[in-house]
Amino acid sequence: MEKKTLYRLLLPLVLLLTIVYTLGIMGVVSFEWSYYITIFMIFLFFALKLFNRAS
Repeated sequence: MEKKTLYRLLLPLVLLLTIVYTLGIMGVVSFEWSYYITIFMIFLFFALKLFNRAS
């Protein structure tokens, strides 16, 4: 998959997760959601870094 296409697909996902993360910090949703989103974002960061090196 082309890098530009991948980033365009990931942008809405990351924005949605950021909103849910913020709601978790504010206490609107369960804080566990923020915890799992943090883990996912760290994994996504490393995956994109590896994908960038491979390209």
